[in-house]
Amino acid sequence: MEEIIKKDLCTGCSACMNICPKNAIKMEENKEGFKYPVIDQEKCVNCGLCDICCPVLNEEKKVEYVPQIYAANAEDEIRKKSSSGGIFTVLAEKVLENGGYVCGASFTEDFFGVEHIIVDSVEGLEKLRSSKYVQSDTKNTFREIKKLLEDGKEVLFAGCPCQVAGIKSFFGNEYDQLFNIDLIC
Repeated sequence: MEEIIKKDLCTGCSACMNICPKNAIKMEENKEGFKYPVIDQEKCVNCGLCDICCPVLNEEKKVEYVPQIYAANAEDEIRKKSSSGGIFTVLAEKVLENGGYVCGASFTEDFFGVEHIIVDSVEGLEKLRSSKYVQSDTKNTFREIKKLLEDGKEVLFAGCPCQVAGIKSFFGNEYDQLFNIDLIC
């Protein structure tokens, strides 16, 4: 197995694993519990897509723009169940109302890990609320999101800045119906 990028630089976003057409990349956990990509050279065809989509190897171009600032206020019941004022729930409900999907971090069934899942109902948002403060396994969600976007669906992706950088690098500016929320970790 070979590394794509030095472990001290890698954010573990999984963009490389998701873009690999031969499934030659998998995320492996180190002794500290962080996941990093490794390449199975037997499967690798040296297409270079992993290098191209890595947000660390390909820093975003700086764009000069005038920031637009908005304020929002969730209802008390939503804020009581939320960690950051409930804005995630407000935005997620709007996407779901439009027939879209929401991808975010959820505890695994055994509560020993955190993984990204995709939900299509307001009831599913319960699993995505609250901060988790550990590295989330995005699994193959980028690929699943791609299928949804190709079907014309709206998708809201919520994650840490490195994960949002990974999904932006994976998709580029290809889809107007992909919305991202990142948070300070």
